[in-house]
Amino acid sequence: MPVSASTTKFLETLDAFSGHTLTHREDLGTLVELSSLHGRKDLLNRLSFLAKFVCRVYGIMKRIGKDDEGYTTLEQEFSKNLEEAIALTRTLIGMASQDERQRFEAAYFSMTQAGLHNLLALFRDVAWYKNWLIDHGGEEV
Repeated sequence: MPVSASTTKFLETLDAFSGHTLTHREDLGTLVELSSLHGRKDLLNRLSFLAKFVCRVYGIMKRIGKDDEGYTTLEQEFSKNLEEAIALTRTLIGMASQDERQRFEAAYFSMTQAGLHNLLALFRDVAWYKNWLIDHGGEEV
């Protein structure tokens, strides 16, 4: 999906802010652009909060392993918040073209290991959007 010059500029700034770690920059741009075009920054802001949470919890789960006593609780929180984050992403992508929706569906929402890997990578990028908001006093695109 083509994005505006302001979104492109913001993505360049955000990529530099992240230490050039964005791996799904174009798709993050799609989410930013859709939220802006349709006046739904609230969705993107909530998604960015959830994405940051999900990525953090996933990292903790990987670090502590399934045998840790807190793992089950973390797994439940991870699943609940992941479901909400997916629903918000689908809502934003629902505002895009049919081709874009199908592309996101195949890349991020397939029930495969690759789909989950891609989704978490996208959410790491979305978490950088949240980091930007935190570090810049809520200043949005």
